Order: sequence, then C-alpha cells, then structure tokens
Amino acid sequence: MSELKISAQPREITRRKTRQLRRDGLVPVVLYGPATETKNLQVSGRAFDRLLHSGGSSQLVTVDLEGNALNVLVREVQRDPISHAYIHADFYAVDMSQEQQVSVNVHAVNQPAEHTTGLMMYQAMDSVEISALPSAIPASIQVDVTGLTLENSITIADLPVLDGVAYLGDPDETVFTMITTRVEEEEEEEVEEEMLEPEVVGREGDEDEEFEEGDD
Repeated sequence: MSELKISAQPREITRRKTRQLRRDGLVPVVLYGPATETKNLQVSGRAFDRLLHSGGSSQLVTVDLEGNALNVLVREVQRDPISHAYIHADFYAVDMSQEQQVSVNVHAVNQPAEHTTGLMMYQAMDSVEISALPSAIPASIQVDVTGLTLENSITIADLPVLDGVAYLGDPDETVFTMITTRVEEEEEEEVEEEMLEPEVVGREGDEDEEFEEGDD
C-alpha cells in the first residue's frame, strides 16, 4: 500500500479567480467520489509536484483535509502547455472495497542475456492498465528482461504475477522486444560500395588540354 500523503485546504475561490491561487503557488483541486461529497480544495504546487514524481499519478494517496484522512487517486492533471505549471487536478475519493482501473509504469530489471552488438532492447509500452483494490496498486511493475531474445518478446501475459492485481488489455500485446540495428549493415554496405567504385585516374582529353596550354 502506498505511503504517499499530501495536505489540502478547503477552497472558496473558483473559476477565473483561481489564477491568483496559481500565482501564489497553489493548485486548485476538485475532490469527488463515492467516499465523499464533492469539494473544492487547494494544495501546495511544490508538494503536488513531489507527489506526482513519487508515483502519485497511479498510486493511492492519503489526503489530510483539516485532520481528516481521505484515500484518493489522482484522476486528472491539467498543465499549462507553455509554462507546464499545474492548472487543475481531480482527486477521486475511493471506496477501499472496490477495485480500480489505473495505469502503472513498467520498468525493466537487469539486462537481456542476448544483448550483443547489432541488437538493442525496445520497450513498446511505458505503462500497463491494471485492475486492483486501492491498497494493492503497485508503485510500478518490475520486469526481469534477462531472458529476452530476438525470437522471444515479453508480452502482457509474461508480466510478473502480483497479489490482487489483474492485467487488462490483450495478453499477446508486446511490452519488451529485441530489435536489430542497421549500423553495422550500413557500414558494411559503405565499405563494399567504396571497393566497387572505379578509381578515376584522369579524364579523357586531359592530355590534349595540357598540350594546348603549353603551346601558349
């Protein structure tokens, strides 16, 4: 279970006036869900940034609201396209007895045994969709890629079994695979082309031009 926490305060400022909140380093938040009534809140922008970088975009988060603890999932985050400042966020107060569908990051562990020159590992999916109780949502999915080869990719069906976690999507969808690089092939082709290129010693008529220049 996640130990992520953040403090929030009730918010009276709404709509366009929330610009002043953002200038003051605060992020407007809407809290909703089956475990609470809808409320307008605000959180520290710095604290919210640290929360997201610690895995708060998918994990269960405990919100301290004036001494009351609420279990939430961060459902939506809006950012300014230019400054990337946080504009708004939604906190979904969960029922701890109901499974939730979230996207969890996937990370490779170790290196493929077949990691030789001309081959490289390619991660086709940065995250996977799962279904789990809020308390069982993992911080990330750690995948051992030691056995990854050019012939055998790692699919959703090959992901590690985690208690209380069900992977969603097509089981045959590729998560990690090995691909060939064309660097060596291109270098070999360049060498072959250079060897086949005829050496230019002189152009036809060069001797006549030199003779004519000497007559002047």
